[in-house]
Order: sequence, then C-alpha cells, then structure tokens
Amino acid sequence: MHNPSRSSPRHALISYVFLLLAPLSACDRVAARSDEARAWTATDSARVDSLLAPLAAAHEFMGAVAFVRDGKLVHARGAGMADVAAGRPFTLSTPADGGSLAKTLTAAAVWTLAHEGRIVVDTPATAYLPEYPHSGTTVRQLITHTNGLPPYYEAFDPYFGPQDVRTTAALLAAVRRAALPPRFTPGTQFEYSNLGFDAAALIVERISGVPIARVFAERFFTPLGMDASFARPGKLVDFPSPRTLGYRWSDSAWVVADVYDNEAFIGGSNVYFSTLDLARWAAAHATGTALPPAVRALGEPRPTIDGTTSPINGLSWYCDDSGDRCHYGGAINAFHSFVYWDRTRRDAVVMMSNSSLSPWALGTLQRELVAVLDGRPPATASRPAFTSMANSRHGAVVGRYVAAGTDTITVTATADGLRVRVGTGLTLDAFVVAEDVAYVPGLDWFIGFTSGTDGSAMHVRSVFQDVVLTRVP
Repeated sequence: MHNPSRSSPRHALISYVFLLLAPLSACDRVAARSDEARAWTATDSARVDSLLAPLAAAHEFMGAVAFVRDGKLVHARGAGMADVAAGRPFTLSTPADGGSLAKTLTAAAVWTLAHEGRIVVDTPATAYLPEYPHSGTTVRQLITHTNGLPPYYEAFDPYFGPQDVRTTAALLAAVRRAALPPRFTPGTQFEYSNLGFDAAALIVERISGVPIARVFAERFFTPLGMDASFARPGKLVDFPSPRTLGYRWSDSAWVVADVYDNEAFIGGSNVYFSTLDLARWAAAHATGTALPPAVRALGEPRPTIDGTTSPINGLSWYCDDSGDRCHYGGAINAFHSFVYWDRTRRDAVVMMSNSSLSPWALGTLQRELVAVLDGRPPATASRPAFTSMANSRHGAVVGRYVAAGTDTITVTATADGLRVRVGTGLTLDAFVVAEDVAYVPGLDWFIGFTSGTDGSAMHVRSVFQDVVLTRVP
C-alpha cells in the first residue's frame, strides 16, 4: 500500500507528563509478589527518562510507556502529541493503533473457543468458513503463520478501488476469484501471515454469532477494564473522536504518516489500545489472570512446523525457553506498540508510539525498557555504521555468521529478498525496513551488517538477543 502524508501546520511541543501511581482495576485481586519482588526506585525512573528524553528531543518518539508490578502501575511517562494541529497531548489514556498486537487477542479467542469445544483447531477452516479459498488449511495453520495465504495486504491493491472497503470476506473472495493457490503446502513453512489471523477472527465471529469487535470487548476488554480499547471501523470518518494521528519528522516539522482508510479486516491488526489498557493486558498475563489455565495449557505450546519448533507460541507471543518471559509488538506506518511480561517476576512494561522511530532505535528502546524493568542500566553503545542493504547490495551481506555460544546464522538472497536461518531451524524472510537495517518477523530481530579490516559482521538486536557475529568462509 502507498503511504499518504500531509504537511503539519505547526510543530509538536515535546513535553513529559508524569502520571500518579495508580492501581490497574482489573488486577486488584492479585496475590502478593514472590520473593523475587524488587521495589521500583528513583533510579529506575531516571533510567526511563534517560531512554525517552533523547528520542523525544531528536523528534523520534511521541507516545507513552508504563511499568506494572503485581497488577499495579508503578511508573509511566507520556511524551508529545496525539494531534499536533489540535495541540492534544499523548497520554496514558490515548488510544492508538496496536498493529499486530491484535493477533494476541485473536489467538486467545480461538483457544478459548477450542477449550469450550466450539472449535477443533486441526479441522479444515472450510468447516467453519465455507468460502475459505483453500480446502486443506486448518484453523491451527491460520494462527501459526503456516497457511500460505498472501502474507501482506499490499498484494490485494490490484483487486480493490481506492474507495472500496476491504473486509476479511472480500480479501478471501479476491484470493478465490484469482484462483491463487497456497504459496506452499500449508503446515510446511513459516511465512508471517496477517490475513490468516483475519480469517481466524472471521471464524470466531461465525461461531460466536457476534462481530469480532464484540468478542474482544466481552471476552477481554470489559473483564480486564480495558475501557479505551476497540476494533477500528473501516472508514476513518467513522472513528471515535478524537482520533490519534501518526507522524514522522521531516524538514523541521511533524508530517502526518497515518493509518489507511477503508480497512475493515480485524484479527491480524486494526485494534486500538491505550497505554493503560496495554498495561492491563500485560499485567493480566504476568499474573496469570488473562486467560483460564486450561486455555493457556492449550495455546501456550509452540507449534511444530515441518519438524521444527516455531519461535512464536500458539497464543502469538515470542517467549524465552521457560515460556514465562514473553513479548509481542506491532507496527503500521508511524504507529508502534510493544508488550513485555514476566510471569516469574509478575511484572510488565508496555509502550505505544505514534511517531516514526527508526528501526534500530525501536529495537533498542524495546530491549532497554525491559532492562529497566529488570533493574539493569540501559546499554549506552552507539549505533554502528551499517552496510547498505539495497537490492543491488544483497550479495554484500550473504553468508554464514558465527559467534561463541550461538548457532550459526545463514543469510541468503532470493529474487524476493533476504532470508535468514538460525542453525538448522526455519528459514525466515528478512525485510529491509531502512536502507541499512532489516527486520525478521518470526524472530522479532532487527539486523544490520558492518564491514571492516577485521572482516564482515552481523549485528542482531531484539528483546532476548544482542549479539555480534562474524562472517566465516
């Protein structure tokens, strides 16, 4: 899709808004913390400011962050504007586009209905959605990125006019009319899938008999007190007012970098959250109250794809090997969201932003917010000068990379772009998101490459990884 932008009439004033400590109402019944509890300190607060203040001053960050422990809000900061022209600040209560965080809701809804016996996840999707275009695809494959549908919405631009409202049913009908087969045998490969989650949400609608927006509200938002969260309407003119806009900094001014109009597909994206509401969602996961234990037992295992374990679990969270430290995020144009929770420590951190953070800065900020939550000082290393990854230079970064204590990472180039494989694991797409930085969905990695007299190196940054690997023959 193209990215429409409009000139902003005046600059946003960057200001910090300190929020008083307050309980998250849906989590007040949580028991006392474990022996691993650590009180929030003034040092922690100063560390948060040390992360956000430089980004705000550099016109890279507008939004809010929140930290919770045992269901209680212990610290929060807001910065910048939700609407520059109107002078409306971005606060903890400002709803913004959560991007792919909607997937955590859709997966939770699917596994909830599975627990209730209303969905059998290894049944073909056509049993619940007769118009689904591929007869062999199961419900499980819709929410594990193994379905072979067109992975990104841009592929549908030729099938719709500029004013056509794109629903999930209409997207699936376009696949059917064009007789597009699965891109691979479902279940055999990982390819990050937005439409798969939209289709899964449509199945939830059909089984529940109510719109997915109502399912999310009744199952999750209302019980957890997420009062500012909602599934967006298809048309921007129908949005609840006032609407939060996305921005990028250009030529000494904030320029609108908004979401797209006429998007009525819900499930893989298009759900709005406030930072406070994301904190409630994260806190409920950290305290084990987001979903019944039986639903968690069904959904939390990582699926197996062609004999290899997926890096994303069945509830759509990236987790460490324990399964107790998990995160997920979303991005659409200038909007970024991030949720991290730790069930052993019963704490969490979340972020919402409506400004175009550079990719490496975004990956670094997410990692360092987790460091502050854990009581560690943020890293201060400067950003390396990475090699360009323009199409003509893909060959410059292809190769095998190693570091002590890590699996070999193999980078290859195809006609469609770069691909990454860790050890003997899944081969995953790597998308160039800036001239010199790529992003790997399926690992949630930001990667860059350097070249010098000591040879070429690959830099990996994510919540769980921060490593430099050397290229080998």
